[in-house]
Amino acid sequence: MVASSAHSPKRIGFTVILILIPVIVLVLIEAVMRLAGVGGNRNELFIPVAGIEGKMAVNPAYGARYFNGFVPSVAFNPFNEVKSPDTIRIVVLGGSSAAGFPYQFYYGFPESTRRTLTARMPGHRIEVINLGMTAVNSWTIWDMRKAVADIEPDAVLIYAGHNEYYGAFGAGSAIFNLGGSSLLKRLVLRLKHLALVAGIESLVAPDTSGDPSQRTEGEDDRTLMARVVRETSIPLEGPVYQAGLEQYRSNMGAVIDYFGDQGIPVVIGNLAANLSGQLPLGDNPEASEKYAEALSQTCEERGCSGDTFREARDLDDIRFRAPGALNAIIASLAERDGVALVDIEELFDELSAEGTPGYDWFVDHLHPNEAGYEEMGVAFAEALRPVLHADWSEDDWPTGSTLDPIERAHSSLLIERLLADYPFEKDRSAEEMGRISDALVQRYRQGSPMDSIAAALVSSPLSMSRALASVIDRANNRPLSNVDMQLHEALFYWQPFNDELMKRAVSRALAQPELDSMTVRLASLASSHSQDGYYWDAMGAAFLRMEKPREALRALDTSEEYNPSSPTMLYNKARIHLQLGDTLTAQTYFQRFQASQQGANQGQ
Repeated sequence: MVASSAHSPKRIGFTVILILIPVIVLVLIEAVMRLAGVGGNRNELFIPVAGIEGKMAVNPAYGARYFNGFVPSVAFNPFNEVKSPDTIRIVVLGGSSAAGFPYQFYYGFPESTRRTLTARMPGHRIEVINLGMTAVNSWTIWDMRKAVADIEPDAVLIYAGHNEYYGAFGAGSAIFNLGGSSLLKRLVLRLKHLALVAGIESLVAPDTSGDPSQRTEGEDDRTLMARVVRETSIPLEGPVYQAGLEQYRSNMGAVIDYFGDQGIPVVIGNLAANLSGQLPLGDNPEASEKYAEALSQTCEERGCSGDTFREARDLDDIRFRAPGALNAIIASLAERDGVALVDIEELFDELSAEGTPGYDWFVDHLHPNEAGYEEMGVAFAEALRPVLHADWSEDDWPTGSTLDPIERAHSSLLIERLLADYPFEKDRSAEEMGRISDALVQRYRQGSPMDSIAAALVSSPLSMSRALASVIDRANNRPLSNVDMQLHEALFYWQPFNDELMKRAVSRALAQPELDSMTVRLASLASSHSQDGYYWDAMGAAFLRMEKPREALRALDTSEEYNPSSPTMLYNKARIHLQLGDTLTAQTYFQRFQASQQGANQGQ
């Protein structure tokens, strides 16, 4: 029998070629576009730091892939491209609370964690790389997991879940909702890594990462909270509510399993929010009644754990605060091998005098205040102690931080603006909000000098780095104050490789004994990005004046590793050992000091 012509080898081969031609063309286009650098500005999570060899940082344009017309700001946490043996590298994943909103990234809990680990783990270089971004959720974390694993972190910290409904790709979000299909969302996130897709998106929605008006959600006529909501009411146990829980369970389970397969431990925090100070955001009468009931009860009547307030939160159908069911999912995820739980919810319960946190620890519905972020950072650091298997020191090393005056004014303005818009004020139009925003900026512009700078930060291209540098320049011809030191400390985060700036500040501070505590903080921060033993010498000298010989010796031991012939180090180590009664060692260091001085004199 003769084979049918419809199934002949020639016909089959021709059909296969027809199918392959468009695939081959797309592959070639993708290759050409990659070679041309299309999409490269946002397809790489980590990129080299311009002008600094061997340093990498988070790509500031990367977050554009999750939004249209908005680019969330990212922390500038440079790290070594080649991880040294003495480095402990931590990556932090999460939303705006991980990013530190309403403050700059260096006042958030990830930096508090870094300072605490630096204080408690001598002999290690601590790198904390903060990937927290406003309005992202488990979809973003799922998308970033492979790039995170590639930089070989010693642990990953996760504080995420409040954005599960209204964040990008969220169950009730206006941003890439895609009909709620998880398969479609994962496909889109994978496709977004293609240069071809990035090129198409750049034509449809041009990149705004260089536009200062897109830096944060507090700098547009409407706050981001007012723009992300698709489902204005998400009832408890309804289909969208369940979809949010399921996407978190699925995405975070996949993330944790992936890190586990790579041998990377995970420390995950459950979620806390303003319970006693925040009225239900939605219009559900049951939520309002339950909240009123909680307010009418004493701590003993309602239970000091705040269960009645939590019931009101869970009934709140505008879901900017994660429901209790999501914390239950986090608890179940923490039962997996290689995962540790940090009970942030319990932490804030214990910190609150009433047993239920409100505006005593939060600045709005869920973002902690500066003290709250500090406490979170310490809690995460403590949870890392058994994970990292490193020696733990109780030296009196600086771990705290204080908002600089520019940031205090700037964050206050952002919060005022946030609370003036949806969902806190539901009936405001875009035009009305624009007028309110203009009036708010005008009021700050006419206030104190720091208020005026805060107004300029949200209404002009002025960057925080330039604002700090401008104020610091005016203080160059007078003795430094603690406020000046706070401003220097903030600027160090923006210019961590400006050795001239850091040395000048530390040197001037060292000349004023009343600033010794701040000298240690500045020198410690500078040393995290420098191989210069000068900063350790400065810390040693300041600790000595503060009568902390153990801490001084720790600093000078590190200085000796950098420069064994440093006269400052040798002289101060001789002094310390003499104070400790070890005259033989003191004599040895003093003789080395004398020899270094003789060598310096002979070289002149």
